[in-house]
Amino acid sequence: VAQELINKVKSKCCGIKDRLLTSKLHDMKNLFLFLMCLITCNSIHAQKIVKDEIDEFTGNRITETNYISFSDGFTCALHKVNNTILLKTTYNCGDKVYSMEKGADLMLKLENDSIITLNNEEDAVAEYWSLNLGKTFIEHFNLKTRYIIPDEVYTLLKTNKIRTVRFYTTDGYITETVSEKRAKKILKLFSLLK
Repeated sequence: VAQELINKVKSKCCGIKDRLLTSKLHDMKNLFLFLMCLITCNSIHAQKIVKDEIDEFTGNRITETNYISFSDGFTCALHKVNNTILLKTTYNCGDKVYSMEKGADLMLKLENDSIITLNNEEDAVAEYWSLNLGKTFIEHFNLKTRYIIPDEVYTLLKTNKIRTVRFYTTDGYITETVSEKRAKKILKLFSLLK
């Protein structure tokens, strides 16, 4: 009788342990599928205009594109108000908090080896961002910046692929290489605005 009780307890404990393991594997599988969907959506997401309207209060024409990636964790979009075009960027800082001063450089090295330098429009500090996926919690800091693009520079960016991006924070600079595939997407993004 005692041995039967011991066997029943062992059986129940092992069952609970198996269910916990199965639950964790299920959560990991869901996280993996979610991340794969994000990657797939990012890779097939076409460059497009997501906003094109006249502001009812100011009368300004506002045009915006969707965000696309320079590299993993570093994205950009275009924002146009009347004839002024801004490059908006977001950098995933991970667990670090970067900041950038007004006037800090964003340098773009093009396929023809020319270097374009744009200046940040305002002081920026990375913001906390989080996402709760059931039992999985994703968190990091995002640094959001914006740069005015002069007409002559915009013309260059519409006709030359970007190869490397460097931006300066208060801690130094960060350099990111742009893949051929992403360089083509960025070129298409710049062709959206006239």
